[in-house]
Amino acid sequence: NKELRITDIYNQYDEAYQFLSQIPNDKQIIIIPGNHDALRLAEPQPALYKEYAERIYDLPNVVVTSNPSIVNLHKHDDFPGVDVMIYHGYSFDYFVDTVESLRKAGGYDVADKIWEFLLKRRHLSPTYGANPVMPNPIDPLLIRHVPDIVCSGHIHKAKIGQYKGVVSVSGSCWQDTTTFQTRVGHTPTPGAVPIVNLKTWETNMLYFK
Repeated sequence: NKELRITDIYNQYDEAYQFLSQIPNDKQIIIIPGNHDALRLAEPQPALYKEYAERIYDLPNVVVTSNPSIVNLHKHDDFPGVDVMIYHGYSFDYFVDTVESLRKAGGYDVADKIWEFLLKRRHLSPTYGANPVMPNPIDPLLIRHVPDIVCSGHIHKAKIGQYKGVVSVSGSCWQDTTTFQTRVGHTPTPGAVPIVNLKTWETNMLYFK
């Protein structure tokens, strides 16, 4: 809490609304929760509670869904669309800490290698106990259908990669390194936005900083 300028949870979501409302309506926004949101930590996490984030739900260009989620973009009668698996990435901490090959490859700096590790195992958290999980008759963290794109956040490190035709995207943030992030080993790249051209599949990084 020492690093929070806004400590009230309602006001935090209202502040998020203020920023999101400045994005033009022709830019579609998909929001999933993460481990710092006001809901359960165990995965899968439900969509943000309207009790706290009602104004965000009212934005015409925003879709709020669960963590993880699979969304389909630009589907038409003659085009199946682009399948994007979105996962906050809470399990990344465990695998960076326990998988030697990931640590040697760069740990938190190589989100593309973390995604490759998970895609090979077709699971978002393939070790029991890696992160809190809700009991469910159907495993919601299993990668049943191979997506076109996988997208994550959590470690605040912008990175684009590819594994066997699947593009991996690790989102950045707008906050520089904090004391907490230093303590847990995160090295953020604030103001960096990964871009994927869905027509050509070319990728690029846009830097605002």
